[in-house]
Amino acid sequence: GEWVVSGSVDETLRVWSLASGLTTLVLTGHSDTVRSVAISSNDQYIVSASFNTTLRVWSLATGEVIRVLQGHSSCVNSVAISKTDQYIVSGGNDSTVRVWSLASGDLIRVLQGHGGRVWSIAISSDEQFVVSGSDDKTIRVWSLTSGETTQVLRGHTGRVLSVSLLSDDKYLVSGGGYPDYLVRVWDLSTGEQTQELKG
Repeated sequence: GEWVVSGSVDETLRVWSLASGLTTLVLTGHSDTVRSVAISSNDQYIVSASFNTTLRVWSLATGEVIRVLQGHSSCVNSVAISKTDQYIVSGGNDSTVRVWSLASGDLIRVLQGHGGRVWSIAISSDEQFVVSGSDDKTIRVWSLTSGETTQVLRGHTGRVLSVSLLSDDKYLVSGGGYPDYLVRVWDLSTGEQTQELKG
């Protein structure tokens, strides 16, 4: 698109025009830091995750809140929307990954298995699996349909702050926090680490 959406410690989201560099919308409603934002593929919705334990679904056209999603018992750190805009997936300080319906806002399932805060989420392009990174130093791969853990990737020596799937969903890139500070590349067909990137 021709815009960027940001979330902030000032509890707002802002929609920015890339052409002018100016704010076109300010979205208010959260009562704490906005930690993560995602935009639907059809450019109709923004979903935000906040330290106030909620997610909000907004209209990108008007900036109005469509619904508030409640279920996490602590801060929500990460949110992603599936490619077909069917699912919202969130991860939080309550150590859970939660799957929601974008259309209805209903909670579909809770994925449990991490032993620490969930910092990051990624959804495969075919919507078959979800990947999450956690304080427990692991990356979990979950079946989106069953909610079961299909792989646990171990190698980071600190919290896993970032996970990202490459375009073909075969490889995963993860970023570690203290004391790790490494970027690791994983082959999801084997669950093995293929590269360790130091900078």
